[in-house]
Amino acid sequence: MKITDIHIYGYGKLTDFSLSDIQFFQVIYGENEAGKSTIMSFIHSILFGFPTKLQSELRYEPKEGAKYGGRLIAVFPEAGKAVIERVKGKAAGDVSVMLEDGTRGGEELLSELLNHVDKSLFQSIFSFNIHGLQNINQMKGEDLGRYLFSAGSLGTDQLVTAENALQKELESRFKPNGKKPSLNVKLKQLKQLHQELKKAEQQNEQYWTLLHEKETLEKKIARMQDDQEHTQQELFRLKEWQEIFPLITEERELKREREQFKDISFPADGLAMIEKLESLIYPLEARKTSLEARISTLEKELEKNRPDNALLEKEPQINAAVEGIPLLEKLRQEESELSLKLANLSEEILILQEKLHIQTDERQLEAIDTSVFMKEKVNKAQIRHSRLLTKKQELDECFNEEKSALEDIESKMDGLKKQFLTEAEREAIKEKLSLSADRHLLEKELQDTQERLLFLHKAEEKERKNSSEKRKQEKAQLFIFGILFAVLSGWGLWSQTWVLAFAGLIGIAFCGFMFYKKQPGENDNFIKDEIRALAEKESSLMDKLKQPDIQHAAKLEAQLKRDSELQSQFLQYKFQLGQANEKYEKVIASFEKWEKEYADLDKEMIGLGNLLFLSPEISKSHLPEAFSLIEQLKALYREKNYVMERKAAAARGIKEKLILFHSLKGLFEEQQGSVQEVSYLLKKRLKEETEKHIKLAERKNKLHELKDEYSTVLAELGHFKKEYEQQLALAGTETAEEYREKGIAAQKLARLDEQIKQIRKQINMHSFSQDEIDQYMNVESPELAIHALSEELNKLRDSIPSLQSSLAEVKYEIQLLEEGGTYAELLHKFAFLKAEFEEEAKEWAKYAAAKDILEKTISSFKNERLPKMLVKAEEYLSYLTNGSYVRIYPKEEGDGFLIESKEGATFEAKELSQATAEQIYVSFRLALAMTIYGKYPFPIIIDDSFVNFDHIRTGKIISLLKNLPDRQILLFTCHKHLLPYFQEKQIKSVTKEKLPV
Repeated sequence: MKITDIHIYGYGKLTDFSLSDIQFFQVIYGENEAGKSTIMSFIHSILFGFPTKLQSELRYEPKEGAKYGGRLIAVFPEAGKAVIERVKGKAAGDVSVMLEDGTRGGEELLSELLNHVDKSLFQSIFSFNIHGLQNINQMKGEDLGRYLFSAGSLGTDQLVTAENALQKELESRFKPNGKKPSLNVKLKQLKQLHQELKKAEQQNEQYWTLLHEKETLEKKIARMQDDQEHTQQELFRLKEWQEIFPLITEERELKREREQFKDISFPADGLAMIEKLESLIYPLEARKTSLEARISTLEKELEKNRPDNALLEKEPQINAAVEGIPLLEKLRQEESELSLKLANLSEEILILQEKLHIQTDERQLEAIDTSVFMKEKVNKAQIRHSRLLTKKQELDECFNEEKSALEDIESKMDGLKKQFLTEAEREAIKEKLSLSADRHLLEKELQDTQERLLFLHKAEEKERKNSSEKRKQEKAQLFIFGILFAVLSGWGLWSQTWVLAFAGLIGIAFCGFMFYKKQPGENDNFIKDEIRALAEKESSLMDKLKQPDIQHAAKLEAQLKRDSELQSQFLQYKFQLGQANEKYEKVIASFEKWEKEYADLDKEMIGLGNLLFLSPEISKSHLPEAFSLIEQLKALYREKNYVMERKAAAARGIKEKLILFHSLKGLFEEQQGSVQEVSYLLKKRLKEETEKHIKLAERKNKLHELKDEYSTVLAELGHFKKEYEQQLALAGTETAEEYREKGIAAQKLARLDEQIKQIRKQINMHSFSQDEIDQYMNVESPELAIHALSEELNKLRDSIPSLQSSLAEVKYEIQLLEEGGTYAELLHKFAFLKAEFEEEAKEWAKYAAAKDILEKTISSFKNERLPKMLVKAEEYLSYLTNGSYVRIYPKEEGDGFLIESKEGATFEAKELSQATAEQIYVSFRLALAMTIYGKYPFPIIIDDSFVNFDHIRTGKIISLLKNLPDRQILLFTCHKHLLPYFQEKQIKSVTKEKLPV
């Protein structure tokens, strides 16, 4: 598998970021915080899904609102190129995969491409960073060997972590000589309880005797307490019977009195009902008499005021005639206006016919084609006519311009011919110029001499400045040395060290000599001699050029050059003359073409004019205007017809209105006047009859209401009288006086029933049933019975405390035995603690079994898969250490490795230097990826794992990585000193400035 392109939509602080054309060995360089680790995490997330919110890994969701996710392009050995895209969606994101053959899929296809490898295995084997080396630096002793073994087995420290976790769990539960582990504590407690259990067996017989005595006393006290409660309840019942006995006596007396009225039958509330019916019947009889009188009066009024039904039947015609008066006036006015408009339209039609010079009737005019298509033809013809006129104007202008240009060029050519030299004059000048052919050489030599002279002057000036500055520096140095030698001489004289004093004087003399010594000027003399020689040469060359022959030759040469220029200009004018002639001919040809087009257009416009019944003159010059006038003329004819139709309709409307009014005049006996007068009388008479009709309807409604009310009163009166008779019948009486006497007796019976009911309520408030009442009625003296039960209750209350005292003594003796722990309690406690110990022992056994399985797995790995990996790791380690260490083999006991040097000495991992341990770790990781997991062709991703190596080890590891076969390497680094090891195309830079925000 090879990753070729990465495109990040939004991941962490990277937004719309791309890496393309990724090489087989690709270095991604960038400073800290530039986004290298973000890119590495992005590769993991695209291949295996975004971390969920429950996981500890960073999700790198973008903060600026960009789309979360991206895509990468990878080439797989079997499937070819695949585009893998993952964006925000479900927990791990929504992934889509597209292969180069068009196959599309999701997580299942991606998992198949990745050989069903999960994220943890990929990171353990093919992706490692500096943290693995940091773990090596932090580990000491035996832990280092175990960590290297774990890295060589799984690629990470998971093996060490799992083994340490299992050992920690085992030791937290049990140690052979431990005190704090839970199993050790419970084992000690079991031993102590076992000893206490033996002591409790001796006191067990006395304890059971006291328990039996305690149970007997408790039963006796409970029985006496039950007797006490029963007696107390019986005493309470007797006292309660003493309270309700007078009520029962009174109830029996009232029942005997009620027996006197047992045969009375009277309706409930009968007296109130009879009085109510009488109060309803008397007003209804008065209303009945009043309604009869009002109905008779209203019927007489109806006969006197009846409306004219014949007039009312013609109400719609009358209303229509009256309402049509304004319309009649409007129609008359409209008829007048339409007549005037008709005259105007006829006049406009005559004017348009005169403008068009045509005499056609309406039928011929309607036959003329004025459709959109004809209008378009007319407009196109007019546009072509305008365009041809414009084109003629342009051709006239071009003709005048080209004619003027021809005349101007011919005039210029004639002027140039007059200025030409003859052939004889040109030959004579050429002969004279051959005599002064060396003039150019002299001028060139003079120019070179002047340039050299100028350069030497500048060099002399620069040399003079440099010499002066150098001399100043030398004098300053000599002055300082002179002071130092003077100090040395003074020190020698003061300390009488004559050698130092003499050396100081010699130094002072040397410095003085060198200070005043003149510098040799050999270089200056050479430059000055060169300048003098060049000045003399410049003067000689200028004298030669000032000779008369040479000056005259210059004038001849200028004359000859002028004639050549005139000849060249003449040829240009000649060429321009040919071009102008061509243009002139083209203008003449355009004129001929225009005349033909204009003639064709005239024929077309005359043909269109014939279709419109126009004369040829109008067709040529005013065809669009004539077409517009014909359209107007047709519109006027249509409008004239419309006006005539409206006028005829108005006349018909006026006639209909007048006929209607004549038909309604017959409703009046006397002869009427104008239409307006007839309308007024009809409206007035209709209003009067309508009011009569309305009043008639109101009286009829009123009469109907009175009759309905009369019927209602009769029905209610009959109903109440019937109920009145029913009440008398229910009481078994014939007159109202008998009914009232019987009602008084019924009221007395109701009062007795109410008294009995109230007494029964008071009796029912007590808890006595009827059987208990019958039972207690046999008690002759409740006071004597209450006294006897009170004495019995006092005896029971005196006996119970003595029994409770005896029970307390027995309980105290039992408590003394129980404080020392009874046999049963200790036995229960021992069994409970033993069960807890067995449960924890089972948990300890689970971890022990897990550790045993882990050790067997490690042993199987050592014997089956580890040797193949170690062969490749030995090869890598030997290369990285320049052959210093040649073999790696596992220990017989434990999880570590032994490393053999080229001298044959063996070392444990803890005995090696830190750098060598890191090289072993790298060898294991690479060998694991290339051997045991070699069938998975994933790229190896490395994030700054070699920062602790010196330049020699760094060169070795990079060389080793470059030589790994068929495996893409992605190296992320922030160290610039690693870049020279790679070609420019293998390096891609990620800078903070390039990060989109």
